[in-house]
Amino acid sequence: MLSRIKWLSFSIELFLAVPVFGNIAGDAIPFLLCLVAVWHACVLYVSKSEDQPILGSALGILASFLNFFPIIRLIAHAITAIVLIFEIQKAPGME
Repeated sequence: MLSRIKWLSFSIELFLAVPVFGNIAGDAIPFLLCLVAVWHACVLYVSKSEDQPILGSALGILASFLNFFPIIRLIAHAITAIVLIFEIQKAPGME
């Protein structure tokens, strides 16, 4: 179950890392990024309770709050997506 949640988190971050979509979401719908931060906080809690890596979720929360800086937000979401895909691939019990 956690692997599916992490895949969804990865998909969200990858979507927000694409300049067109990330800028539209960041500028037009800033409330969306607050929801993404809450989502990552929930994933972080579940990951921690199952002794799985939490770095991707922590970076996701940070990336959501870097919304005020257009270029930095895209880079932060891309880095978070990369970290999440490595967590999915390397964590025990994840596929």
